[in-house]
Amino acid sequence: MNHIVLGSFVPFMVAAIIYVRRRCRASLALLVGAPLYIVLGSVWAVVPDLPRLVGNHELYSRLSQDPRCNIFLFHYALDSTEADSSWWFVPFVAMAVAVLLAAWRELWLLERHA
Repeated sequence: MNHIVLGSFVPFMVAAIIYVRRRCRASLALLVGAPLYIVLGSVWAVVPDLPRLVGNHELYSRLSQDPRCNIFLFHYALDSTEADSSWWFVPFVAMAVAVLLAAWRELWLLERHA
């Protein structure tokens, strides 16, 4: 789960910086693009784990022992140092709630001025 959270954190922070720099206003492109890039970041971070998902344990084993997998947002380094925790869902849910609140606020502002 930590790979998913860390993979989604980078695009989330870029979107948050854009949102704040625009005085807490979000365009349609930001409201649609940010979640898409967050999903893409999460998928990119777990690419080395995907062979295990489809049953190719040999490829998964090779990838899990290859330091070149750090190109996938430090996947190898995280796997070698991580500790299991059930708290990884908290920042993931917080990011999802923040995106939904920004969308809700933008809708509320548009309806208020209409």
